[in-house]
Amino acid sequence: MTGLLAPDIAWPRLRIAVYYSCMFGMVGIYQPFFPVWLADRGLTAAEIGLLLSAGMFVRAGMNPLAARFADTRPERKPLVCWLAFGGIVTAALMLPAYGFWPVLLLALLHMAVQGPVNPLGENLILLNLRARNLDYGRLRAWGSAAFIATSMGFGAFLEGRSADWMMYLFILSLGLIWLAALNLPSVTAPPANRERPPMRYLLSNKLFLLFLLCAAMNMASHAVLTGFATLHWQAAGHSEGLIGGLWAVGVISEIALFAWARPLIQRIGIPGMLMLGAACGVARWTGTGASAELWLLVPCQILHGFTFGATHLAGMTFIQKHIAPAMSASAQALYSSLGMGLAMGLTMAVSGWLYAQLAGQAFWVMAALSAGSFCAALVIARLWREDLEIG
Repeated sequence: MTGLLAPDIAWPRLRIAVYYSCMFGMVGIYQPFFPVWLADRGLTAAEIGLLLSAGMFVRAGMNPLAARFADTRPERKPLVCWLAFGGIVTAALMLPAYGFWPVLLLALLHMAVQGPVNPLGENLILLNLRARNLDYGRLRAWGSAAFIATSMGFGAFLEGRSADWMMYLFILSLGLIWLAALNLPSVTAPPANRERPPMRYLLSNKLFLLFLLCAAMNMASHAVLTGFATLHWQAAGHSEGLIGGLWAVGVISEIALFAWARPLIQRIGIPGMLMLGAACGVARWTGTGASAELWLLVPCQILHGFTFGATHLAGMTFIQKHIAPAMSASAQALYSSLGMGLAMGLTMAVSGWLYAQLAGQAFWVMAALSAGSFCAALVIARLWREDLEIG
């Protein structure tokens, strides 16, 4: 907690919960329905895939650059607010665009500006949690709940309406993120030492690299699920309503873990959470690949609370408690861009080929990734000290 100054402010938990609700409520609109808008603007399926893939790499490049700048400033909140406002402007510029190249260029501009908002906003929150001794999981659970509400609610609203409504609602949700960012609690952190750049220092730290590798492999193991689970379950004869229920089961289990994870983290620690997430990944992908029968799919989907939730909670707790505040934005960006973004993007790029060759057995390759993550977690556990601080 050394070096952090958090002025007294009313309702810090509520302000953070509102921000998470707005941020992931926006994701609940963007993730399912942005491809629908892109198709309406004349893009083919291949062009949509190329645009989304390019956007992932733009974020992977921009997030560390923005974080490097943030770590040189004692106040992180102004940068989050300015980037969130820029996200509104750049999204509005996309409204009249039509055709692949105009939409691609404007979409990438928007992703370059909006992309850093999530990791920088989360870094600001983690610094607040560290200074104010607040529980990450219970506050982050509001984001997952908002994702379910918006993805289901706006799906029903958009049915039968013009695809332009998706963009109107998306811009509105970005405006709510900006307002929520303006109301986040402020915190002042010591700026990074310019003679010891945070990115270079973190990427030379053995334990931090192991953490990135461990988290990246287990997060990337979700690639086949994200890209092809719905198609696989449809081929097995399950209805769209039932498949939607299977996805909802996963997010509900994630919310439950976020809400009640604090005693678990205190009991088994960060290495234990990483091992738990990876072990559940091995079990989940082995089971999902073995059969598409409901008696097995339902418990496998319940494990999402651990395959994603436990891994993510371990990562956020690691950055919150064991990374020096002057390097925390850079650590957050590396986790987001390399540990979650780039690794998932590369795995997603080969998941189509894997599914075409192996069908449901492609999930077993994902189980191997989780097994690798478990091995990395074992090494982390051997090197772990509860009093360590990187930086």
